[in-house]
Amino acid sequence: MAFEVPDHFAEQYTTNWELLLQEKAPIFLPAVTVESYTGAKSAQVIKQFGQVEMQEKTTRNADTTFSEIQHKQRWVFPTDFTLTLPIDKEDELKMLNSPKSAYVEAHRAAFARKVNDIIRDAALGSAKTGTNGGTTTAFDTSGQQIASGSAGLTITKLRTVKQTFSENEVMDEPIHMAVSPKQITDLLESTEVTSSDFNSVRALVDGSVNSFMGITFHVSNRLSLDGASARRCFAWVPSGIVFGQWNGFNVRIDERADKEYLWQVFGSATIGATRTQEEKVVEVLCAES
Repeated sequence: MAFEVPDHFAEQYTTNWELLLQEKAPIFLPAVTVESYTGAKSAQVIKQFGQVEMQEKTTRNADTTFSEIQHKQRWVFPTDFTLTLPIDKEDELKMLNSPKSAYVEAHRAAFARKVNDIIRDAALGSAKTGTNGGTTTAFDTSGQQIASGSAGLTITKLRTVKQTFSENEVMDEPIHMAVSPKQITDLLESTEVTSSDFNSVRALVDGSVNSFMGITFHVSNRLSLDGASARRCFAWVPSGIVFGQWNGFNVRIDERADKEYLWQVFGSATIGATRTQEEKVVEVLCAES
């Protein structure tokens, strides 16, 4: 007797996926600004306004003098992503509505990796600006990049990160930083680390804490290299990166007559991200030997 998929399977699968995603969220997502969009799959704009200064009043009863304010725009362009998994056995199909389903975990993990990559690329890549998103603004390597100096992650580099944000007047938001496991080990080996620092960094390595010097660390194995040996770590504040998602995560479970009537689980998501301001992201190059 053929097994028919109950109508609630796709709904239950999506619910389990969402619950698992909350429990094992993409590592960068909780530290950025998340926006939800609906409707047509079009780019979404982030409006920004420049800085203005108060003008001294020198004449009584003078005509009103208007000041100019600069209008800036950043665009979040969505990209469609899909993942389809085939299911051959009826007993595996029956497991789809279980929160322990390997298919739920596989979809969740794939989505989490993609979200992390999109946020990483938005932080250090080129942003779409201008009236219609037709202008490209590259990452500011001259003012927002800390050179490797043939060294890994050091206390000095962390101090420079905090100094850079302060000089940019970005002082009222928490600082987050993406690093690979090697950079945490580098901190332990730094000649600047005091005994109290060592205990704090040791806790980072052990995973019992995730912050040091007021910076919350997010450890990732998916950070790219600049050239041959420098890891492209980066620090940011939550308002510095916007992650957009369109229409949530969608799931379909269907029988494929063209594939000998096997079942497939199809998931799709439409997402995108952008850096909002160059001053709110700092790249930290760390040598890896």
